[in-house]
Amino acid sequence: MERKQSNAFITARKGFCYLTIKSFGRNHEMMRIRNYKIDADEKRHMRRLYPDVAFDWKKITEQLADKREACRRYRSRRRNPDTASRSRGSEPIYGVYVPATRTVYANGVPATAAGVGALLDAILQMDRQDAPPPPEPCRSRARPRLTLVKGGHSKP
Repeated sequence: MERKQSNAFITARKGFCYLTIKSFGRNHEMMRIRNYKIDADEKRHMRRLYPDVAFDWKKITEQLADKREACRRYRSRRRNPDTASRSRGSEPIYGVYVPATRTVYANGVPATAAGVGALLDAILQMDRQDAPPPPEPCRSRARPRLTLVKGGHSKP
């Protein structure tokens, strides 16, 4: 029984296009395609590496054009104005810190790591201002005590 010749096709994953064949029920990526184009040298190289694969370059070029158009539409899609303004960071973040419960209530979450760092720095600074002064160090050496509780009775 002769083995059927594989056909090459285009797949896209995580923002990249790949020249792919199906092998034993799974996709095998042969080459990563950059700028949605395959030049003549790459085509020759693929034919030498995979002599048992049928490359229909016209069909592959059409698939690349479709992927390029889909990516272009995705990148140029209209964005929600609320999301766009927050991503630029033009809106200030207001927050209230309750020292008794050590809780922060804010009107939003920072979009960048720098914004999160600034918020945490502000919280820590407020916490240090409200905290009582550290206790004085003990002059005498303290003995460690172990208290065991069993059945409601404690033993020193």
